[in-house]
Amino acid sequence: MAKKIVLLLWAILLGTGAGADDGRIIRDAMGRTVEVPPVHKVQRILALGSSMAFVTYMGAQDRVVGVEDLEKDELSKPYIMLNKKLVADLPVVCKGGAVRIPNFERIIELKPDVVFLVSVDPAEADNFQRKLRAPVVVVSQGQPAFDEEIFFASILLTGDVLGCTQRAEELIAGIKALPKKLTYRPDPADQAMAYVGGLSYRGNQDLKSTSGNFFPMIMAGVGNVADSTGRQGHHFINKEFLLQANPPLIFIDANGLPLIVEDARINPKYYQRLQAIQNKNAWVLLPHTSYWNNPEILYINAFFMAKTAYPEKYPDMDPVAMADEIFMLFNGAPQYEDFVRLVGPLGPLFLDKD
Repeated sequence: MAKKIVLLLWAILLGTGAGADDGRIIRDAMGRTVEVPPVHKVQRILALGSSMAFVTYMGAQDRVVGVEDLEKDELSKPYIMLNKKLVADLPVVCKGGAVRIPNFERIIELKPDVVFLVSVDPAEADNFQRKLRAPVVVVSQGQPAFDEEIFFASILLTGDVLGCTQRAEELIAGIKALPKKLTYRPDPADQAMAYVGGLSYRGNQDLKSTSGNFFPMIMAGVGNVADSTGRQGHHFINKEFLLQANPPLIFIDANGLPLIVEDARINPKYYQRLQAIQNKNAWVLLPHTSYWNNPEILYINAFFMAKTAYPEKYPDMDPVAMADEIFMLFNGAPQYEDFVRLVGPLGPLFLDKD
């Protein structure tokens, strides 16, 4: 209920400016009240803390006047891959990562009309706004775990600030249509049970790193053995727990694959006791976390999980084609080939990899 009230407040406050040259009052993802310029005056923007993903969803990345250092690197983030040429000549205004270090003087020189930010600390956004004397708008995918309602609200917020409301509404409609393609919902007795491991959390992690209430598994109709711990979101399990549960299906995040391959080399007997490994029913997912979440990857992995868990229910589904359809929906370009060039493809797990 509290979440719905927050979203309602967002809707009420969006676009409440009176005249074409007046500022508009919005409420951002942290509940902060921010005055932003009218749409036609939002021509120079900064997008920090991975918020450029939202700007890219709106097709407004050509308005960005500076970037974080991480956005010059080849990270496994769709918006970074898509914008590689665009950002090549843009100045670096901030050191990104867990500890953000902005160059306030450089940012002020660039005169941004609006600064977007993904953050978990309201004080950081307030500090940025005070020092820059420019509106700072926090957007979110839901923290610490992905939250679809918060994600949608931030898409609408970004679209409103940038004057891209139609695109924002079209994107949300497209995302809401995705689960309708995964129609099979098994009875509890027929539900495939699985474990997902190797999930990134403040860096790459091994088999013990998992998540309860994991969004792609819920969307795919796949049971999650980690839910039995009663813990929500990311957590680490004891390896003996996984042996006891011993699910017939295992998924591994590609970011954690090298650590798991090395652990299997050192402790082969442990992995031989896992039936999913023995039966060659262990699979590699695309990594959904690299400097915050990649929401489009969560949806892509949901389709791969559904296809893997219930192949007879989705005989005509091509997860690779579905991946590019989702990349097109979010970012306007097919990106699967580029993405897997960095992280490897969706597919079976091989523990004997070099």
